[in-house]
Amino acid sequence: MKQEFYELTNPQKPIWLTEQYFTGTAVNTICGYTFITDVVHFDILKKAIYEMVKSNDGMRLKIEIKNNVPSQYVSEFEPFYIPTVELASKEELEQKSLEVANTSLFQVNETLFQFILFKLPDGSGGFIISVHHLIR
Repeated sequence: MKQEFYELTNPQKPIWLTEQYFTGTAVNTICGYTFITDVVHFDILKKAIYEMVKSNDGMRLKIEIKNNVPSQYVSEFEPFYIPTVELASKEELEQKSLEVANTSLFQVNETLFQFILFKLPDGSGGFIISVHHLIR
């Protein structure tokens, strides 16, 4: 299948310029987490995350650079690695979220998001999501 490329939208262009000015930083990272107080079935949660990404073209945007000009395309869905971390407390969850929020996401031709599943000792848990601001 031939890949279709699109110019960045007007709202994306200043985000791109900011990314170029602050290369390698998390300036365009949006991060948060969802905490589930019940016992979490991580296999079902992972399938739900996959389904959300599969059904949302915006989550599958990738950026390619040709002649120093960025363009975007929607990649086909492929299952991706979602790590699971075991945390001892909600305080560790806050620390892990800050760590993820301060990590740069941008790489050419790569996904612009990251999910991390987390589990607490009582079986509760959820996921941390980090998304590049180019995903609109």
